[in-house]
Amino acid sequence: MLHSQKAKAHAACHALLAALPGQVYLPDSHDWHIASTELTNLYHAVEIWSKTCVLTPQCVFEPKTTLDLSNGVKLIKEHESLFAVRSGGHMAVPGAQSVDQGVMISMSNFHTKTLIRITLSPRLGPDNSGSTLAVNGGRYPMVGVGGVLLGGGMGYFAGQRGWSVDDIVGWEVVLADGSIVDVTASSDDPYSDLAWALRGGHNHFGIVTRFDMRTFPAGPAYGGLVAYGAAAEEQFFASLDAVYATTCRWGMGAGIPERLHNFTSIASEHVVFGSTELHDSWIDIPRSLASMATRDDRTLFWAITFKADRRAIDIVTELFYAGAVNELKHVEGLSLAISFQPLTVPYLTASKMKAGNLMGLDPDKDSGHFAGILFPTWKFEKDDEAVYGFTRKAAMAMEEQLRKLDLFNHTFTSMMQPRDRNLFGTHLARLQEIRAKYDPDGFIRDYLQHGFELASPGSPRSHGEL
Repeated sequence: MLHSQKAKAHAACHALLAALPGQVYLPDSHDWHIASTELTNLYHAVEIWSKTCVLTPQCVFEPKTTLDLSNGVKLIKEHESLFAVRSGGHMAVPGAQSVDQGVMISMSNFHTKTLIRITLSPRLGPDNSGSTLAVNGGRYPMVGVGGVLLGGGMGYFAGQRGWSVDDIVGWEVVLADGSIVDVTASSDDPYSDLAWALRGGHNHFGIVTRFDMRTFPAGPAYGGLVAYGAAAEEQFFASLDAVYATTCRWGMGAGIPERLHNFTSIASEHVVFGSTELHDSWIDIPRSLASMATRDDRTLFWAITFKADRRAIDIVTELFYAGAVNELKHVEGLSLAISFQPLTVPYLTASKMKAGNLMGLDPDKDSGHFAGILFPTWKFEKDDEAVYGFTRKAAMAMEEQLRKLDLFNHTFTSMMQPRDRNLFGTHLARLQEIRAKYDPDGFIRDYLQHGFELASPGSPRSHGEL
């Protein structure tokens, strides 16, 4: 099986090289190393976010145009090679953006931005890692547009705009047979079923080469990045309770500095580093976060969603931090973080008022929760199994305790877990029908690598799992 896949990938790579010269990089070349680990475009070079995700593709295919990509997909399909598609490379799931013994497609050349002034909709390539336009994209400049806009997207403007996918009005897609289609959000569009699936359905239906999005005006913003020492623990979590009590109902608005008073009033001696201020442009905030980012480590994202309740916060933090002290003492370069992402009434209401998405969260039932992310970082491959095992065990223990107190939200948690859970809930059957319509031969299903499977837990893949 391994030899067979390697041979098929080898044949696909050389067919691509012959048909599309200057767009294919073979192993051991400088260009292959750069293209398989970094995103290179007009603005900067961005490595794959987690070292756990740097694999060894048989070649890297970096198409220059949508037509080149279309022709390349036909060749990859003809040779039955495994393949993966990388946009920004930020998803910390091995295999989501690269592949061993296959073809890695890099979207580095798809970084255009065009403003359509009649509709005020910018057109973005999937490699755009940030924009001076006000669109409801991701929060980190190094996050690629493709992953954010296919997976849902939680941005700075969520309280007014909803999910990032809620502001998409069109897509250009290369389908499994290499055909190129333009899809719109209109209910009478011939591809309306595909449009629905692309709002949170990840990369199971084709390769998106362009997103058309609504724009909106955005002015100054207050914010920054602050790290507090352990002595500020009680004040920090009390402040978290207080700020959520105001933003849960009314959202983040012009009064945000006042609403963050509990945080900003924490004694300066407890501040390890960082600062907050009123910025002339909101884009200064993601830029400041980019300056703090590292791409030299191994990382993992694990989602768990729970009510915005101090009991839940205590359960999650105790099991994660205290548990790691006991079980991961030997792990070199270990760093632990938890992200508390509020699901507020304005956020979910703004989403519900638009065309709909696969998240389907209800403002009345699902607001008042934190979409938490457990985020361990470490240095060496030898510790992968220990960190993954601990994080899984801690998350399962959290879920058990949270359920006992009716503090757990399964809906959103199941939407973020890699591979071993049904990401799509009640939408699974319809999504599988749509995939079968646009991928009748099962090429994308079986040969394209995915961060999240469009299958019931435990279902085997025909060809894609090495």
